[in-house]
Amino acid sequence: MRGRAGDDIMSDGIDDQIRRKMESRGIGTPHIERFLQMVRRVRADDAAHVPLSGVSAPDADLLLSPPSNAEDLRALHDRGVSLLSQAVVIKLNGGRSTTMGGEVPKGALTAKDGLSYLEIIIHQMRCFERQWQVHVPLVLMNSFFTHAATMEIVNRADFPVLTFLQNPVPRLVEDTLAPLSTGTDEDWAPAGHGDVYTGLLLSGLLEKLRSEGRRWAFISNLDNLAAHLDPFIPGLMERDDIEFLLEVTDRTAHDRKGGTLVVRNGGLYLLEIAQVSDADRDLFMDVNLFRVFNTNNVWVDLDALDPVVRGNSLDLPIIRNRKTVAGTRVIQLETAMGAAIGSFDRSRGLRVGRDRFFPTKKVEDLFVLQSDACVLDSLFRLRKNPERSESLSHRPAVSFSPEFLDSPLRMTDRFADPSSVSLVDAESLWVSGDVFFERDVKIEGNVKIVPPPATRLTIPSGTVLVDGEYP
Repeated sequence: MRGRAGDDIMSDGIDDQIRRKMESRGIGTPHIERFLQMVRRVRADDAAHVPLSGVSAPDADLLLSPPSNAEDLRALHDRGVSLLSQAVVIKLNGGRSTTMGGEVPKGALTAKDGLSYLEIIIHQMRCFERQWQVHVPLVLMNSFFTHAATMEIVNRADFPVLTFLQNPVPRLVEDTLAPLSTGTDEDWAPAGHGDVYTGLLLSGLLEKLRSEGRRWAFISNLDNLAAHLDPFIPGLMERDDIEFLLEVTDRTAHDRKGGTLVVRNGGLYLLEIAQVSDADRDLFMDVNLFRVFNTNNVWVDLDALDPVVRGNSLDLPIIRNRKTVAGTRVIQLETAMGAAIGSFDRSRGLRVGRDRFFPTKKVEDLFVLQSDACVLDSLFRLRKNPERSESLSHRPAVSFSPEFLDSPLRMTDRFADPSSVSLVDAESLWVSGDVFFERDVKIEGNVKIVPPPATRLTIPSGTVLVDGEYP
């Protein structure tokens, strides 16, 4: 019998370190074993690049569009309404707000009209219940960072909310894959949103929901307030016997780096730019070749999900998220929720409009969200302001240079009231340098603001800036 190589012995030792570290955090054996499987796949280089020569864009059979016929769309909508008693909404609520200048969980951050993301979503669910006279449960997947603050908001709400906690995973030293050991919370990271399926199973919620007759789950990011339950989609899934559906929208130059839906080995596959070689990156970003990108709005048939996740046959490509923590190069092993599309025989993509996709990942996104370019309608759904011209893009493009807004600078250092800056008639805004906005400034068209070096520029209240570079 062949003896084990020294590398194998060392790997076993590192696996033991990972196991002990996770056990010390109180993480259960099933989660530990699943994470160790990921580590072994990375060690075996099971994160090799996907050659673009082996993939193609999906055709209309795999990439669906809503019916163009109003009568057909209404029939699916009505059928979906009859299925709402079998629906559940799941929001991914593990994110921080550090990239948006906040120091609280993103769900607790003020998003629009003085309300937090969580408060707006709870309002959406309450309005939905009143509109259709049916209760649809709201489930939150929290992380170790967001759980306590989330429960404070949930406990104040007059709407029942179910939660489960996403277990943290160790950050790994890049060179050795040994667990980072600073002795602080910096040693840990969320497992990525692909963990939602395992979390539902191991928390017992998947079984609970199915026992209550829940079948159609809508899963989306908490910070995408444009993502709301649409009865048409479960109607479509039931009609076409779809087990897993991923909402995608048309790619533009701004989202050419986003994950795209392709056909690989005869089935649908979510391809991320991190899985593509440097030589193929330009081809991957060709929006005329790969025309759609992932919104991370997912619909799944829980009856189909149960055997897949319970049988450990969910095949999610591993994403290596590289960071530097305490002067050490580390990797966070993550998986993407939408990548589960490749694990179902009856999976489809669905083209949707930009009105269902507005994630807020950066401070510029939050600035647009809080402006008059978009509004919350009577059902607390995020909409394009009806006063915004059809000739303008769905939302204005905003860019702040590091010289204008970067740590330790905050929004309050640059705006008297950022929500009072009118963008309803703006196509783009680019700001660099030492600029301060007083209240009630209006931007129209394409505006660029770049003061001379070592000069502070104040934009007075009531100013209207129209197409051009200022000052």
